[in-house]
Amino acid sequence: MNNLLQRFNTRSFVILILVTGVLYLAVVDRSFRMTFGDLAKIGIGGYLGQLIPREDK
Repeated sequence: MNNLLQRFNTRSFVILILVTGVLYLAVVDRSFRMTFGDLAKIGIGGYLGQLIPREDK
């Protein structure tokens, strides 16, 4: 549990807020659910892409 809290950073907090907000908006406005889903996919994909370590040259 302690290791999980150490890995939680600002980027994780922003993605958590993004996904929570998108899910709330999808519940409230049914006509744009697909758009909100795409926004969530893009946010999560960008977050996971930043977690991939780069090779130092």
